[in-house]
Parts: sequence; structure tokens; C-alpha cells
Amino acid sequence: MTTSNKTFAMGRVLLGALFFISAINKILGFSFVSGWMASAGLPMPDLLLVLTIAIEMIGGLMLITGWHARYAAVGLAVFLVPVTLVFHAFWSADAATFNDQLTAFLKNAAIFGGMLLVWDRARHVKA
Repeated sequence: MTTSNKTFAMGRVLLGALFFISAINKILGFSFVSGWMASAGLPMPDLLLVLTIAIEMIGGLMLITGWHARYAAVGLAVFLVPVTLVFHAFWSADAATFNDQLTAFLKNAAIFGGMLLVWDRARHVKA
């Protein structure tokens, strides 16, 4: 494995770990997260949370292992769009939370960019 491939693999693993650990934290705090989702006006928060956990856990593991990393990257990128728009709408945040929401929005945008890089690079690299 070349240095470039090792660097790519490390980045892919770190991106995957972000989603996998997030899924575990959602499992551990299921009722809290479900309540937070309900307070955001989402219907069927328990069902949506189960789907979220599945997407984050499966997608994260796929990135970590490199197994079909391109599919994981596309799936997670698509997942990030509504999540970011619903939960980090800095444009409608009050003054007290504006900076936090802007930072979270930009963080998710950067992760989206990482998913685009994985999607593009994974077609040239074996896990």
C-alpha cells in the first residue's frame, strides 16, 4: 500500500469513526435524542432515530473497513443534507445559539466535502 493509499485509508477510517461513535451515543441516549428530534417537529422520532442509527452505524463501518466505501460516502452525504438543514439552521437561530449553529452547519458541510472526496478517491484505491 502506497503512502497516498495509507493516508486515504486513515482519513476514511476517521470519517467513519465519527459516524459510528455518533450512532453508539444515540443508542445510549435514545430517549433524550428522540425527544430532541420531536422538539424539532419531526414526526415519528423513534422510527427516524432508529433509521438514523442504522445509517450512521452501517455507513460508518463501511467507511472504516473500506467495504463499498463509495456507497457509504454517497449515502452519508445524502443523509447529511436534511440533517444539517433541520438541526443546524443558523439563519433562523437566535443570537445566543447563532455561532454554535453556524459552526455545526460548517462542520457538517466539511464532512459532506469529505464524503465527496471519499466517493471520488475510493474508485481508484483498494481498501
